[in-house]
Order: sequence, then C-alpha cells, then structure tokens
Amino acid sequence: MLGEIVVIGENRTVHACLHQAFRDDTYSLLWLRDVPEAVPYLREPSCKALVALFCNVTMRREQDFNLLSEISTTHPHLQILLLPENARSLPSDLPVRNGNVHMLQKSASVDGLIQTVQHAARTAGILTEKARLEDRTTHSEGLLGGSSPLFSTAFLTRVGMADVPVLLQGETGAGKEVVARRLCAYSPRAHKPFLKLNCAALPSELVESELFGYEKGAFTGAIVDKPGKFEIAQGGTILLDEIGDMDIRLQAKLLQVLQDGEIQPLGSSRTVRVDVRVLAATHCNLRRAIEQGNFREDLYYRLNVINIVIPPLRERKNEILSLANVLLRRHVRPGEEMPHITEELKRTMLEYHWPGNVRELENIMRRFIVYQHPSMLVDELNQAIGCSKPKPVAIANHHHGISVQNGSSNGSSSIDRLAEQSRIAESKLLLEALEATRWNRRQAAASLNLEYRAFLYKLQKYGIADKRDRAEDKYVS
Repeated sequence: MLGEIVVIGENRTVHACLHQAFRDDTYSLLWLRDVPEAVPYLREPSCKALVALFCNVTMRREQDFNLLSEISTTHPHLQILLLPENARSLPSDLPVRNGNVHMLQKSASVDGLIQTVQHAARTAGILTEKARLEDRTTHSEGLLGGSSPLFSTAFLTRVGMADVPVLLQGETGAGKEVVARRLCAYSPRAHKPFLKLNCAALPSELVESELFGYEKGAFTGAIVDKPGKFEIAQGGTILLDEIGDMDIRLQAKLLQVLQDGEIQPLGSSRTVRVDVRVLAATHCNLRRAIEQGNFREDLYYRLNVINIVIPPLRERKNEILSLANVLLRRHVRPGEEMPHITEELKRTMLEYHWPGNVRELENIMRRFIVYQHPSMLVDELNQAIGCSKPKPVAIANHHHGISVQNGSSNGSSSIDRLAEQSRIAESKLLLEALEATRWNRRQAAASLNLEYRAFLYKLQKYGIADKRDRAEDKYVS
C-alpha cells in the first residue's frame, strides 16, 4: 500500500472510476460525504493522506479558502485537487497560493481525471520521502553549530520539550529558522501547525491584522472575517522573524498575548483564547534597541526565557564542507551528476568570509551544480576575497614628504562615520517632509517620490513616529 487518497463530495461517476482504477490495492480510498466531515480528518497531524480530491464542492467564502490554506500548510506534501460542480462553484482565480492546491477542469475526461490523481499521488509520495530524508539530514548532530553542545540534539530536545519562549539571535542567513524548526520538531507541538511571519516585510498595520486577524468592517477592504496567525496556529508554534523591526506599539499587544494567552481581532470586542508557543528571531542587538527606545524591555524579558545565539558561518569553519555536501545532495536532481569539491575549492571555501552565511553557501552550491566546474567557483570566490580585503590609502605628508599607508581601522571608522551621517541626513529629510505635510504620511511619501510602504518602513527604522508620540506625551504631561 503506497498511501491514502481521500475523496470528498457526492459524485457517483468519480467514485466508480476511481474504485475501478485503484482496485489493485495500490492506494487505499477513503470516501467522505462533505467538507465539514473532511476538514477535521485532514486537519489531524496524524493524517497520512497523499491526495484530497474535492468533488462537486462549492467554495466561494474566504473562510473556506483559509481552511484550505491551513490544511495545505499543515501537510505540505498533500496534493489538494478541486473539481468544481459548475463554473460558479469556484472562483476563476484561487486565492490560495500554496503550490499543492490545484483546480481541475470540469470538462476533463474520466481517464484524464484518473491520470491526474495518480500523478498527484506520486508527487505527494516523492515529496514525503524527500522531506523524510531532509529531516534526517537536517536533524543530524553537527549540521548546525559543529560540535558545540549548544546545538546538539540533546540540548535542542531539552529546549524543544520545555515549551517556553525562545529568542534566536544571529546574522541574516545564519540558520535561525532552521533552529526554530528543529525546536518545533522536538517539542510536544511537533504535529501541530508551524507558522512564520516576517515582521520587517510588512507595515505595522498589516503585521497586526496578520497576527490577530480582523472582523468584517474593521477597515476598508475587510469584507469578511479573517482569523489571524495566532488562531490558525492554535496548539502549535509561531515564529516571529525579525522581531527587532516590529513597531513598538504592536509590541505592547504581543506582550499582552504572552502574558494572558488571549488575542482580540481588529474591529472586535471579543477575546479569543490561544495556546501557541512563540519563537522570536532577530539579527538586531535588542539591548541596544532598548536603550534607543525602539524595543520594549518587558517584552524582551518575556521572549528571552532561553536565548540562543547562532554564530555566523565564518566562525563555524569546521562545518562549511560537510554542510556544502549536504546542500549539494539536497539540490541535485535525480539522475544528475553531483559535482566533486576539489581540494583547491575546499581551501578557497574555508578562506572565504561568507557574509551571507548558510543562505549564501546554499546559493553557491546550487550554482556549482549548474557550472559543474570547480575552477569557475574558485575564481568567483577568490575575486570576492580580493574585493573584501581593505585597500591601504596613500596619504601624502607635506611636511616630511612621506607617504603613509592607512590601515583598516581608520577606514572602518570612516565608513562608520559616513553611515551615521547618512542616517542622520535621511532621518532629517523624512522629518522635514512630515512637518511640511502636517504629518500626513501619504503626502510626505509622495513628496519624496517614495512608495508608501517603503516610507512607513523608514519611519519605523528610525523611530520617527515614536519620537513624535513621546514628544506629545511629554507636552501633555
């Protein structure tokens, strides 16, 4: 038996043809009457179905597609096939963007439908096996953090089972999300939803609605109720990536969730009880952000029950080569030749400083699979190494006629001063635009020829809105 195919809905023709096609016990068939009966079954973490075929089912409400999105996120290997009853039973453009949800044509032949279901089942089987192999590889000791006991399976298992908030800190691309997923895999919530939200990728207003949800009429465009990630992740885990970039007013609401375990959707007077483990990740120095007034100290201590600092890849040289081989095996396609890492390439990789960390290493290995020639990678990495080395600047000494070579320390301090001056100048420009428009943010963004979202991000980055709030509070008091 290769797996299970779930058929939802009343359609005798489909039932008969599938029963005939799979009578050799290759796959087991499970018939469910309607969506209310199917959803609890498909939501179960223990559900091993490969394909879910919805026949003659009408889905036009946003909450229907939220359910599909939740199921497809919980079971990323599950292939969801939607066979509409008529042209009006499903929208022409599905609002679910997950790659494992597919809409079929009603006009498809019986043979075509059988082939589609068989192909979907094979695809799900391949994805399941690949995930199992990757999980075994990813969870092996030494893949992240080398021989450090901080990243051993024993330590991460203890942290995972502790079921407390964890703060993950490290450079971009160092592997914070990998650690978060490992903690979830070792926790009692392993078979519950794992959701991620990047706090820096969206304006604070959208982050708030994504986290807490909203009710119909809460704002312009809110035409239906929508649950937030805290509700969708009920019983599971949520990763708040780039928590250091979260708006400070939104931090207060997050603190309330951590303290009381309750959320209040936008536009609603009701509170919803949630049981979700919160993991937070950031590349920022949160202590410095607290000193600058950009991060709440009480929230920091709520999140910082366990603090895991992930070192950059350049400080984990003992795992660069083993990790490179793992990434090569992960991305090489079946039947494709896996390139060999030569001694020269190994030396170059160990000398390279990897500013993009594991993410950059992964991209390099994918490029290696395309190139198939290690000398091409050696040349690229050597060129990058040469560009990264500080170049001494000759300064003429007019008094003694001596040429003095300035080292990297002066150059580094000059760059820091230049960056600080640039930050001050940009902050001043934003403030002037706001004051000229009486703090109308949309008009200020237009006057600077900036997209509104980019403008909001810059205000959040420099804490300009918070400065105004603090000034007004001081004036009132």
